Amino acid sequence: MPSNSQPGNGTSNRDAYRESFLRHVHCLLQLGYESLVPTEFTNAEEDDITGEICKRMKELTEEQPTKKWMAHFSVHDQDPVNKKKNPQTGKPRRGKHRPRLDIRLVNKSRIPNSGFCIEAKRLYCSNSVSDYMDDEGLGAFVSGYYAESDSAAGMLGYVQGDSIADWLQKLQKKSGEVWPLRRFNGGPANTYHSVHDRKKIKSQIEILHTLLLFC
Repeated sequence: MPSNSQPGNGTSNRDAYRESFLRHVHCLLQLGYESLVPTEFTNAEEDDITGEICKRMKELTEEQPTKKWMAHFSVHDQDPVNKKKNPQTGKPRRGKHRPRLDIRLVNKSRIPNSGFCIEAKRLYCSNSVSDYMDDEGLGAFVSGYYAESDSAAGMLGYVQGDSIADWLQKLQKKSGEVWPLRRFNGGPANTYHSVHDRKKIKSQIEILHTLLLFC
């Protein structure tokens, strides 16, 4: 029997593709970060930092890809999420009222496309941990409000005060668990992961937490 017909080979291929996809996503994020001078963004707003990272990633995917695989990706900044209802009124959120993901990276080499949704938060003050964890941050992924059909998504933490180790400790304490390091070749040095049960939609999601230093 040919090797590509062996039992379980389909699952193995899917796992390999998923890992390659996540590695490419985090390679783009690292290249976007490397294009910045971190100390110039110590007091910058989240949208300003995200916009600059996306600008560089778009250059790499649309104008001057340095690797062949980059041309298969598209980068979406402030990407609107469709088919969501207002939790207060229960009515569909349309047009400018739609929630927006900070970043969405899409690999167009397969049908259906593979997407990776990212929310970004500043880590700089006493409220930062709550903002990172609440229903407009990590909680939006855990509830299934964002990335409903995805098995993985990302959180970016822009460290603008203290150290990455300090903020990692605070975030882990709030979550009640330790986040193991998740390294990707060519990706950021400080990416960690957590796995969450999404009880409302009966699935699990892996969250990849990347902390970037801006101070």
